[in-house]
Amino acid sequence: MATLNINAGGMHCSSCSMLIEMTLGDLDGVSSSQVDYVKGTATAEYDPAVVSVEQILTAVRDAGYTAEVAA
Repeated sequence: MATLNINAGGMHCSSCSMLIEMTLGDLDGVSSSQVDYVKGTATAEYDPAVVSVEQILTAVRDAGYTAEVAA
């Protein structure tokens, strides 16, 4: 398992963070996620043999938010 820290923009409320958590949770290979809309961050625990970083970022973007790997 690996951990991906994401800067996620465009969140305005706890419903936004819940939507991103649900989106990440629906991806095969993602075992857990935590999203903080106040900080604009998300963390995903994932299996890199099943899902790529780009697939995770794309899922967040497709949900209507910006996403980039946090430094």
